[in-house]
Amino acid sequence: MLSILVGKVDLQSNVSESVGLIINLITHSAGHEGFWITLPVLIFLSCKQLVSRQIFWVKMLRLLLILVIGFAAKSGLKALTESPRPYTELLSYELLIPNPAHFYKLSKSQQDFAIDELSKSVSDWRTKNWKGERDYSFPSGHTLFAAICLAFFGAIFWEQRRFGWCIILGFWASSVAFSRLWLGMHHPIDLLGSIVCVAIIYFFTSKSEPILERLGSAFVGYF
Repeated sequence: MLSILVGKVDLQSNVSESVGLIINLITHSAGHEGFWITLPVLIFLSCKQLVSRQIFWVKMLRLLLILVIGFAAKSGLKALTESPRPYTELLSYELLIPNPAHFYKLSKSQQDFAIDELSKSVSDWRTKNWKGERDYSFPSGHTLFAAICLAFFGAIFWEQRRFGWCIILGFWASSVAFSRLWLGMHHPIDLLGSIVCVAIIYFFTSKSEPILERLGSAFVGYF
């Protein structure tokens, strides 16, 4: 649906400084640059109204379980599918590499050279991300993190009837997904794969509630 609304992204389009900055801040909020800020903020906003420490620890243990399984699954799927990122298709189209898969056979300096060759027609706001992420495309780790936050914290906000925060969280998660398309880092199928992955993990971790409740009780005794 998002890809239909956005349409095909022109990676060689002109980019204003304000648009580039905003989209990069959004994408970094779900990446290694900013998740360590996003996650504590969401924990604080959602969990400060929980009625007991035991419930807090049960929630945190489940969140940890979802994150660990989710990112382990992401790493495994990337290694299994070896799907090239969209920007490698542009490199191939411009005849800088013979095909997208060839990009992953190059050394880091050779990859840098190929990307730099497009610097006159592609914004630095995009190419900086290309140089920062040279792994495979499927699924999207940023979208995976955003989907986890939406499912987990959105459920807490919904239980607390704080619907405004649900809307804000949904807008942020959608913006993260859009940023990955705009930057040329992912295909729409990568985003869908992340969402499906989170849905499956979220369903199966819900079965672990009895175990997490016992662990939560143990944590209350120590903290």
